[in-house]
Amino acid sequence: MYAKTRLWLAGCLLFALSASSGCTLDKKDDGADEFREAVPTQDSTALSGPDSSAASSTAAAAPSRRTLGTTSTPSYAKWYGFTRAMRQGVNQVTAGVLHSVWAILHVPPSTLSGNTASWGPYTDELEPVTYRFRIERIALDEYDYTLEGRPKASSNDSDFHAVLTGHGYGKPHALHGQGEFSIDLDVAKSLDPFAHPDDSGRVQISYDLPRDFLENPSYLPRSITAKVDPAGEAEYTVKSLAEIDHTGRIDVDAHVDIDEDKNTKLEDVVIASHWNATGAGRADIAFSGGDLPSNVPVVDAVECWGSDFRQSYYNDSVRFSPTVGDESACVYASP
Repeated sequence: MYAKTRLWLAGCLLFALSASSGCTLDKKDDGADEFREAVPTQDSTALSGPDSSAASSTAAAAPSRRTLGTTSTPSYAKWYGFTRAMRQGVNQVTAGVLHSVWAILHVPPSTLSGNTASWGPYTDELEPVTYRFRIERIALDEYDYTLEGRPKASSNDSDFHAVLTGHGYGKPHALHGQGEFSIDLDVAKSLDPFAHPDDSGRVQISYDLPRDFLENPSYLPRSITAKVDPAGEAEYTVKSLAEIDHTGRIDVDAHVDIDEDKNTKLEDVVIASHWNATGAGRADIAFSGGDLPSNVPVVDAVECWGSDFRQSYYNDSVRFSPTVGDESACVYASP
């Protein structure tokens, strides 16, 4: 879905056709701030994990895919790595799109009239797509927004298709800091297949952020839910909660292939992870179906890791992998 996703727009180069001189991240006094307030930033909607919210850890590089089995020396926690890979994939996609959106929003709108603010169309010389971004006020301090693209050679507005659609609230609204948006990777690929050869499906994000998230996107607590539906049967939902004390939890509900080679049957996987302020944590896992034998309806497992993200304890209900360490090493004694 996200293997080669990159920043879709060319940053400052996009605005060669705009009225702005040079590239600046300072918003203009242009009357459009009330529209901008409804759009989240890339940092504020990133799925958190123990490596990103820990206060005193160094976020060691965990494996990008889960592998079965253990070694005689401590290894990076396998299910921590599995969850992190899912989380990073979502964050790469959302960061790329929202980075581009905010590059656009930091210049004055092309048109500002009544209940609508529009930016573009913009076309970079080296990009095959023309983009525009629009925000529409649909009620008092409530907004819908859309990032659309069309082939560079087209001048027909009917050829614009939505890559990003979202809904949010301005600062005066009681729900400011809450909202949702959806990214259509099939549309992105149809517009620029070179940039998205392996992308497909849809990523849907809902969020609940502090009201001052625009001033400081690292403010906590924040709750993010991502639902990912790539092409094929695989799908997963990741719910991330980062607390103000830098503890947190992630819940995963997935229908994916847990095999390292990713060429076998899909399993149903449920993971509940939580961690403390150092990044040390515990994951409780249940997986079923897929390549499991018919006499093993479900495997229940527990994995713990330290602040270095190395596995300190592992055990499962059927000895699917050897037991490692002692459960007393877990920073949390229960799920």
